[in-house]
Amino acid sequence: TRDSSSSSSSSSTASAQSIAMVSVKDSNRRRRRPQVPLVALDMDGTLLDSSSRIQPDSADVIRAATALGVRVVLATGKARPAAIAACRDAGLEGDGLLVSLRTPGVFLQGLAVHGSKGQQLSDAALPSAVVGQAFRWATDAGIPCVAFLGDECATLKLTSELKELHTRYYEPLAAELASVEQLLAGPAVRKLLFMTGPELVEGLVKPHWSQALQGQGAEVMQAVPNMLEVVPAGVNKWAGLQVLLKHLNVPAQDVVAVGDGSNDLQMVTNVGTGVAMGNAVDQVKHAAAAVVASNDDGGIAEAFERFVF
Repeated sequence: TRDSSSSSSSSSTASAQSIAMVSVKDSNRRRRRPQVPLVALDMDGTLLDSSSRIQPDSADVIRAATALGVRVVLATGKARPAAIAACRDAGLEGDGLLVSLRTPGVFLQGLAVHGSKGQQLSDAALPSAVVGQAFRWATDAGIPCVAFLGDECATLKLTSELKELHTRYYEPLAAELASVEQLLAGPAVRKLLFMTGPELVEGLVKPHWSQALQGQGAEVMQAVPNMLEVVPAGVNKWAGLQVLLKHLNVPAQDVVAVGDGSNDLQMVTNVGTGVAMGNAVDQVKHAAAAVVASNDDGGIAEAFERFVF
């Protein structure tokens, strides 16, 4: 048998080797040349966990990647102020970090694309006829509806659901207007969002608007079960990301994109490395090059460790 001093010596050696391995890994992360120039991240269901928060390990890998010179951008359905608010809580707001008023990104499902200094690169809007139809239908059906006007929102009735859109999902608190006519007389509407129970979305809202929008220059899009969005036809995150990549002179085949919802499908499919979260819909999982853990279980950190560092 081995004596206690031998066991103690072996244990100390093993501990030293373990510490050395961790140090080498950290050192390699700092020194290795980045494998990709740009990472595009969805927010709801991807960067944000089920409590709509950015997990600390996600924030850590994003800061480590930006320190290495990797450009990490958002590709989200959120308005830019909502994205900034969500990232502020995790210490990721600011120039040179994930998002600010002077950083690039794709917002409002690809409707609002901002360039390297935060300047707007795209400007799409819904037909006024669609906006009017949507609010009249929503009033009759008793379904909460909100219009996104860029960095601001407006509605005809500020319901508890639309207040939650602000308090939980960080979107701008909607201004309550008196009529559809007043809404249409203001800034152009970029997108509409219906928010209600998932059963009503699937059983009423989606079937109606999938059919009603045919030939009207608009289409439906869905990111989460309790919301349905109406956007200009042909606009999506991938189209918006293409505008941004051209502006930044970054080839799509060099990009890593991470997402979970059906609105992420084209983006995940068309970049060089598309990554699906463990909680992603089946379509996205099948299209992705890899599937990582869920948004509650460190999926973002896993994606960065496997494909960025």
